[in-house]
Amino acid sequence: MALSVTDLLELPVVARARPVVVTGEGLDERTVRWVHTSEIYDISPLLKGGEVLLTTGLGLVGVDPGSVRRYVSSLAGIGIAALFLELGRTFTSAPPALVAAARDEQLPLVVLHSIVPFIEITEVAHARLLSDEVHLLRAGHGFTDTLLAGMTENTGLPGLVAHIAALAGCAVGLVSTAGVHVAGTAVLDEHDAAFVVPIDLGGSRWGSLVVAEPMTPERSTLLARASPLVALELQRSGAGLPSRDQAGAELLLDIVHGRYSSTGEVSTRAAGVGFVVPAGQKVVALCVSVSGAAGGQAAVAAARTAGRRVFGTALVGPYEDGVLVAAAVSPRDLRATLASFADAVAAELAASSGGRFVVSAGPLVDDLAGLVRSAPAARETAVLARRLTPSAELVLAADFALYQLLASLVDDAALEQFVGDQLGALIDHDARTGAELVRTLDTYLASGLSKSRAAESLGIRRQTLYGRLERISMLLDGLDLANRERRIALDLALVSWRLRTSAASRGLARVTPR
Repeated sequence: MALSVTDLLELPVVARARPVVVTGEGLDERTVRWVHTSEIYDISPLLKGGEVLLTTGLGLVGVDPGSVRRYVSSLAGIGIAALFLELGRTFTSAPPALVAAARDEQLPLVVLHSIVPFIEITEVAHARLLSDEVHLLRAGHGFTDTLLAGMTENTGLPGLVAHIAALAGCAVGLVSTAGVHVAGTAVLDEHDAAFVVPIDLGGSRWGSLVVAEPMTPERSTLLARASPLVALELQRSGAGLPSRDQAGAELLLDIVHGRYSSTGEVSTRAAGVGFVVPAGQKVVALCVSVSGAAGGQAAVAAARTAGRRVFGTALVGPYEDGVLVAAAVSPRDLRATLASFADAVAAELAASSGGRFVVSAGPLVDDLAGLVRSAPAARETAVLARRLTPSAELVLAADFALYQLLASLVDDAALEQFVGDQLGALIDHDARTGAELVRTLDTYLASGLSKSRAAESLGIRRQTLYGRLERISMLLDGLDLANRERRIALDLALVSWRLRTSAASRGLARVTPR
């Protein structure tokens, strides 16, 4: 613990000198760095600040009031903690000029009414100060060991700042010079923080660690050890000066990969980039998959612009081979809002490089931390949509629940037998003749049993479709599609057939729901 002027006055060796405070307030907050003795008038150039100066006043004998004032002013200017004047050897009472100058300079002046050898006071005080220094030195080594161990966890800047906050016992934030909240347990800036520790990178100011509670010796020691480690983590992660968009993208990846200490930290970082979930809304994860040359940065830019236009504020960043978007939406308007987003993405891609795309949505979750569940579902839905409905521009995970279930069973022997029982005759016929009867039946059911729409989708004449349907009915022993149970069974078999054939023909890995 730091030694204050009050603590010094309470030491038994000082108490024997019967100290009386003549001037000065807030002695609890004035930290004593060292205790020094001197009778030299021009002593201030030899001091560094934070000292308690012990004197008998011998250097002030015969000095005029103006010189006394300059003496006090120089001591106050160098920042000493207090001036202790021993009475009895030189002065029987504190000189009025000394008292007036100390009061004007707000310098604590303490008179000692009994003579105690100064060496006794300095020995006790210095032993206490050195003990505190050893304590802080040991604490500093402990802080360094803890933070280095935390860095080996590969939790990045959020994890490192969380460790710093835990050791400091208060909220700590990492803020760039542009004002972007990069990590931390509270949204703080340099205006409302109790104190600020600069973070330098490459010889220039990168940002600051901002701390919510006042400085203590322990916190000072911690942050002295922590600031170079934060700079090291910045270099290791290749982080430049982040924009809000970049900070949002990093937050997204940290969430889906579980790189955060608490849901509170997620909310804090989200608020730092302007993302707040309004009352009555939920969070949805969207995956934007773009084919061809329109992928990469063009897809990120399109999703980011569309997100601002439709959602106001959204988190957007690259995710595997697509783009991940997190947005707050009203459950009641979910489909209409997502359709607007898909339209905005289409407009942005058309204005740039073009390309086919699909927007897939995971399930709604209550907060950003729920993206760890929603984002993979959105990604899996995108994979299935590309395989099964390549022309679709918007798909929801809820709509693909059956596909997800069957995708997990696509290699199951019982399911394979079921597909064979339902479609085996058509599959064998197609293999011999190439008549595409399975695809015809699939398209016909998908068209709601509309012969005109089915023929148009297949690109054939209606008479050709009639002939194929007659052949299908014959091969399937007089198929009656008005029978609901038979129609559902065929639908399930056709979905399984599409999953199996698309995986084989496209060479795509099958999706296993998590």
